[in-house]
Formats: sequence, C-alpha cells, structure tokens
Amino acid sequence: MIVVRLGWRNLWRNSRRSLITIAGIAFAFAFLIAMIGLARGLVVQLLRNGTELMVGHIQIHDRDYLPDRDIYETVGNLEGHDWPRLLERLERHPQILAVSPRVFGFGLLSTGEQSAGAQIIGVDPRHEAEVSRLVDANALAKLRPGSLLLGVTLAQELNASEGDEVAAVTQAADGTLGNELFKVAGIVRTGLAYLDRSVAFSRIDDLQLLLALEPSRIHEIAIRIQDPLGAAEVGRQISQMQGLPTGIVVQTWRDLLPQLSEYLELAGGANAFIIGLVVIFAAFGVLNTMMMATFERIREIGMLNSFGMRPALITLTIMLEALFLALLGLAAGFGVGAVMMHYFSVYGLDLTRWTGQLTMVQARVDPVLKAAWNWNAVIGAAISLCVATLIAAYLPARRAVRVDPVEALRAPVLQ
Repeated sequence: MIVVRLGWRNLWRNSRRSLITIAGIAFAFAFLIAMIGLARGLVVQLLRNGTELMVGHIQIHDRDYLPDRDIYETVGNLEGHDWPRLLERLERHPQILAVSPRVFGFGLLSTGEQSAGAQIIGVDPRHEAEVSRLVDANALAKLRPGSLLLGVTLAQELNASEGDEVAAVTQAADGTLGNELFKVAGIVRTGLAYLDRSVAFSRIDDLQLLLALEPSRIHEIAIRIQDPLGAAEVGRQISQMQGLPTGIVVQTWRDLLPQLSEYLELAGGANAFIIGLVVIFAAFGVLNTMMMATFERIREIGMLNSFGMRPALITLTIMLEALFLALLGLAAGFGVGAVMMHYFSVYGLDLTRWTGQLTMVQARVDPVLKAAWNWNAVIGAAISLCVATLIAAYLPARRAVRVDPVEALRAPVLQ
C-alpha cells in the first residue's frame, strides 16, 4: 500500500531524529526486559527458598495442629493413620514430585553443664532430602538410629561436636517425660539464623519413641510439586482423594507463608507500575518526535488535503511512521535486553556487598540474584510500548489533518 511506503519514507526524512527516538525506545525496552527478569528471578528465588527450605509446596496435617504444633494433634487424630500407604498414593499423583512425613517435638537438650531448648524434627532421611533443601542430603544420610543433627549455633551453645552424646528431655504424648540419649551425627548450617540456633533433626522413629507416639502417628506430610504456582489446584485434588484420614487439612504455601504470598502480589503490582512509568516516558519522546515531524510537513499535509486525500489515510500514514519507530526500537531493545538477560541469568547480580546474609518475607535471599524470563510481562511491555507510541502519534496527526488547507499552504517551509 502507498500509505505504508509513505510512512517508511517519512521515517527517514530526518534520520537523526528518528534514530534518537528508536534508541530511546530500545533503551526503555531493554531496561524493562532486564528489570522484569531480575524481579522474576527474585520471585523465583524467594519462592524456591521459602518453600523448599522446609515448608514444601503443600502440607497435610490435623486441622488443630497449627499454629501451636500440639504433639497430640496427629494425622488421623489419636488413632493415627497408615501413612506409608498414604505416601504411596500421593506419590502416584502426576503433579507430585516428592513427599516427606515429619514429627515435631520441643524439649531440652543438654551436654553436661550446658543445656538449651530446641525443636526436634523427626524425618525420614531419604524422603526429606527429596522435599526440602534445609539440610544437605549428605548430612541427612548421616542420621542413624539414636543420632541427632544439630544446628550450628545450637551446637555451639551446647558445646557439642560430632560424636558427642546429647540428652533430650521432652513432654511425651502419654503424659510422662520422655528422655533419651542421642549421639551427634553432624552439625548443619541452614542459612537461617533462627533455625541454626533452635533446631535439631532425628530419625522419625526415634522421635516417635521419645514422644511416646505410636508408629502410625505423625504430625505432618510435606509435599513438593512440579509447579508451585499451581499448588491450590493440586491441594484441591488431594483434598478430594478417597480414603484420607478424618480431620485433616490440606494447606498450600500461600496459606503457610502469607507474607511471601503477599509479597508476590505486591511484586506484580510494582512491576506493572514501573512498566507504566517507562511506557509514559517513552510515549512523551515519541509524541515530541511526531509533533516535530507533522509540524515540519504541515504544508504537505495541507496539499494532500486539497488534493482530496482522506484525513483518515493521512492519519494512518503518520501512525504507520510511529509504528515503524516502535517496531525498530523494540527489535533493537530486545536484542540488547536478551544479551543482558543472558548475562544476569548465567552470572547473576552480586548483592553480597549490600545484603550479606539476608532474609525477606520468610525466605532467605541468595547473595547472587539470577534473572529469569517472564515472557508474559515482556510481551505485555512490548504491546504497551506499541500502543503508547500509536496514541502519541495519533494526537498530532489528528491535529494536523484538521488544519485548513489554505492556512497549511501558507505555513513556512522548514528545512
């Protein structure tokens, strides 16, 4: 079409100005790609660290167990449940990657004259290593019957090292005081200070014995799934499974980590706000360019009007010129942004100097932030820039075609 050719030719009548505008759009789009990628990387990191460190993506427990973690409130109530069979059923779900049973107890650990309160978590080493990253799989493999893993700060308070004996005293489920002697199998560093000073790990059957719980009684089943953002649907499907123990509740990470869930919602809003600001600034740049371009060609526009060319076609020609500006800018910006994304996704952004060991919204922040593609947001930003460019071009175009042809022909010729 002739209007397409006219729009392309008009774009290069003042190539310097057009290139500056294209560079501005390219810079804006490249900045948005990098910003969106780093924001997405932070979300992925927080979600991974917040859920895979201990919580998991979904948990099953008695409806009265949280938030107090009462040792009596076990899955299946006081009778317990055939949880090994339940684990097998859960593992057959196509979205579930791993499951891990857990028992929790609170007690006093002591070594000679040193003592400290601690939460003791009973786990199955193989299953736990598949669900969480709180403790290294090699450390979990050291858990033998009658042994404990101690958080690094807790071990320092107890003046305990690997191979030492630790006495554990706790309230048992039968109303008595449970007490056992454990051997320290290893010292672990979780990366979360409050856990390092207050948590010990044992085998699940050892803690059941200490708490006087029958082998059928556990407090929690943690689940890891393929897509954490789809936890609500998987949780609903689990709740509808036949043969589940009575009185249980299925909760997702959004229920268990409300601060993290709220942060993800806020992050999405902040992304949209920043994209909007950048798009507005880019639109002002295009508006300035198109106002100058239409003002310089006001005599030509008047001449086309006098020849009987429809105002809609003249407007379309000017808007096509702006569209070419946007497309060229987006193409260049995507190239630069892709290079930046490759760098940040491979090498990351080192935050050590500003953060050190930082926790945010119930999750640990890694010192190196790596970017991740968020294609929906990138495509949305590209469409927003195109739409803003067309709107910015439409305003001066409509104003120009409404000028009386006689007045337009009297306008001075601009070189």
